[in-house]
Amino acid sequence: MSSSSRSRVDLARRSGYEFLSTTVLFFGVVSLVRVLALPDSPLAIKDPHLMLGTAGSVVALLLAALMYAPTGRASGGHFNPAVTVFLWADGFFPARAVLPYIAAQLAGSVSGPALARLVWGAPVGRMHYAVVAPAPGLGTTALFLVETAALVAVLAAVAVVMGRPRLHALIPAVIAVGVGLVIASLGTVTGANINPARAFGPALLSGRYAHLWIYLLSPLVAGLLTGLAHRALRTSGPATAQPATT
Repeated sequence: MSSSSRSRVDLARRSGYEFLSTTVLFFGVVSLVRVLALPDSPLAIKDPHLMLGTAGSVVALLLAALMYAPTGRASGGHFNPAVTVFLWADGFFPARAVLPYIAAQLAGSVSGPALARLVWGAPVGRMHYAVVAPAPGLGTTALFLVETAALVAVLAAVAVVMGRPRLHALIPAVIAVGVGLVIASLGTVTGANINPARAFGPALLSGRYAHLWIYLLSPLVAGLLTGLAHRALRTSGPATAQPATT
């Protein structure tokens, strides 16, 4: 097998791991909403802030577990098109792998909620596959800016850790904690999306597309801007060791 053939096979394998992990992630997210948010669940939490704080903690644990798992380590554990764009813009991810990874992540965002519908049945349909939505009255501009700023903050924290080689093993934990905090703090405001895949699958399955373009575009803008900014700072300063890339 030629080197180019091996490279294509390796990319397909890693993209497959991204699809599998993203499927598990969003199966878990939809299942969590079904368990914590629907009134007929014995574990339902009525207070929305307490419910989102609990959900954020559980999602953070699930996200960290998936990133530290062998499949997550093999693929790089992106699970989010915005993270893929961030790493590409920062020079840590090859351009040829961007579209396969994003396709795998979006496919996983459909298969995960669809699997949750098979497991949990009609309640998942009643909650519209946990489609994300902002608080009533939140304007389009505010939604875009807050969602973008939230992910910029998470990725900026990741960039700081990336610049310290001895802390590279903590990158998944930093991402997981950041996502959990966004869910807990912004869930009742913007829906705490910060991941195009989080919005895409549930919207497609439920047929509810309100604000979808914002939920798809704002994380990509955040990833691109943060990646470019960090790359500019990194290349203009002292050379530092770089994390392994896929």
